[in-house]
Amino acid sequence: MFEYLKGALTHSSPHKITVEVGGIGYGIFISIATFEKLPKMGSDVKVFISPVIREDSQRLFGFLSAQERDFFETLNDISGIGPRLSISILGHMTMEDLHLAVEHANTKAISKIPGIGKKMAERLTLELRDKFHKDGKENISLASNQAPSVMGDAISALANLGYNPLEAQKTVKNVIATASKELSLSELISLSLKAKKV
Repeated sequence: MFEYLKGALTHSSPHKITVEVGGIGYGIFISIATFEKLPKMGSDVKVFISPVIREDSQRLFGFLSAQERDFFETLNDISGIGPRLSISILGHMTMEDLHLAVEHANTKAISKIPGIGKKMAERLTLELRDKFHKDGKENISLASNQAPSVMGDAISALANLGYNPLEAQKTVKNVIATASKELSLSELISLSLKAKKV
């Protein structure tokens, strides 16, 4: 089956593009995040493909990296998710942010994704955590040697103070990345709150 397509970008919308290869136009479904990274119309583009074949339809889903394509397929393998929800997830959270949310059980951030409720967010967290650990990627998104429990507690604290859960996660991660030492929970919360006010 297809690994990738390389050709001229002849049409693009936030959810679908057309790539012309050898005189044939391939309709490919994409995420909003992918749409924002596309080259200008008429340029050559390389799109990694995940074909989804059903009894009543055949669709191509496209990504600008093989890693993102593989992650889409991981999501798609989870019962109850499916390709449309998988592409929506990747359109609203980067792989790194989703990994971080899973590691710290930040279900509030995951449930902000359209189509994902609280129960689905909890199930996604459990299933993806097992997959990440199985693949040996459990530290992929940790910015330092900061204790994961402290990081998760700081994210929860900011979310409980009314901050957007995903923004809270990004802020805490940035604070840890720029810190010159391992921070206590109170220091991490304090610095994160200051960073949010800048």
